[in-house]
Amino acid sequence: MHTPPLLHDKKLTVPKSFQNTPWFNYPEYHWKTKHVVIVGGGIAGCQMAWHLCQVDWQVTLIERHNELAKEASGNPIGVILPKMTSQQSLGEDFYTQSFDYTLSLLDTLKQQGKTIDWQSCGALQLTHNLREEKRWQALAQREFSNDFLQSLNEDETSQIAGIDLPYKSSYFPQAGWINPASFCQALSDHPNCKVITESEALIIKKQDTDWVVLNNDNKTIAQAEAVIICNGRDLFGFEQSNFLPNMPVAGQTTFARASDESNKLKTVIGHEGYLTPAINSQHIFGATFERDQNAPTLNLEADKLNQQQLERYLPDFSASLSKISSAHSAVRMTTPDRYPYVGALPDKDFYQKNYNDLHQGKQYKKYPDAMYQNGLFILGGLGSRGLTTSGLCAKSLCDLLNSDFLDKKTRPKLLQYCHPARFLIKSLRRNETL
Repeated sequence: MHTPPLLHDKKLTVPKSFQNTPWFNYPEYHWKTKHVVIVGGGIAGCQMAWHLCQVDWQVTLIERHNELAKEASGNPIGVILPKMTSQQSLGEDFYTQSFDYTLSLLDTLKQQGKTIDWQSCGALQLTHNLREEKRWQALAQREFSNDFLQSLNEDETSQIAGIDLPYKSSYFPQAGWINPASFCQALSDHPNCKVITESEALIIKKQDTDWVVLNNDNKTIAQAEAVIICNGRDLFGFEQSNFLPNMPVAGQTTFARASDESNKLKTVIGHEGYLTPAINSQHIFGATFERDQNAPTLNLEADKLNQQQLERYLPDFSASLSKISSAHSAVRMTTPDRYPYVGALPDKDFYQKNYNDLHQGKQYKKYPDAMYQNGLFILGGLGSRGLTTSGLCAKSLCDLLNSDFLDKKTRPKLLQYCHPARFLIKSLRRNETL
């Protein structure tokens, strides 16, 4: 499989707060057996399962529902698309390299004979407001290959889309739509991966050298020396991870029956939300964005909001649609800085004891390397673009478990700015109570 650089190329700048810092260092891991329990059968858990199975780990994947991809990964159709900023930035490099990696991964799965409901139909990000207009102008001045990004005028946008659009756009020809459940199924379909469904992991506790995962009846579901927490909105429900800051965001998508006119749309459209071409005679669009909402349910008000947004930016297209209905509602868990958590879970007490004077600015003090809750890892907080970013994050975490980059100079920068302890360190620098 072609593997793009894991964010340690020279062009990418990492903030000084992440450079030469012992609190983000990792130890070398020596496992008795290469067996891991993964909690959560959405895109994060399934990506971890696939990557570890490729390097001969035995994986036990736990999902509380009767099948995989039922919550945030349960959207009928999602989008594989990078997120661009006007000028090159850490965030842009994260998303563009994640996008490249995911495209490569999809090719690899196809070569392995996996069936994924995915279409690289291209995506158009419309210049629907002043902010997007400024971004379009800045991107148009930068040198991108045509197979990655093209800056289109109104006529070119309409030609690519297949419908009349009064906007310029940034066009990503390799982007497209995907069925997340089919993606998760392909990733978890491996002889080394044992999937346990209808079992809710509620407690993780240490037993000798293993971590034991228990259900609500206090019965053991699985145990192993290593556990990776990947269960989306419930990432922070465990004693070992409940100190990590998080931001739940509920979102609902909407279906609309395609018309003769709307069937002409050939690409994904991005404005404040997204819109797909007709798939099985239906478009899907949205999504709503509700902060601090932990238990969303399908509701007509959310569909109205999605329809109003579509009418605002694509009035003729919206008017051609009929039979609006609810598609999917779920919580997308994100973090205060919008980067996911990727790495080992820190030992909070160790951090508080050994780094508690960081607020005094002791630049020349020699601090000890970080300590962790040995064998516990996390991949989560992926937000609304987890389908695009989860693969690269899983690859980096997989390499960490295998100690594939002991030299700090070769360790992916992703493991620095996505480090699960970064907010602990931020609080210690500010002399805030942990």
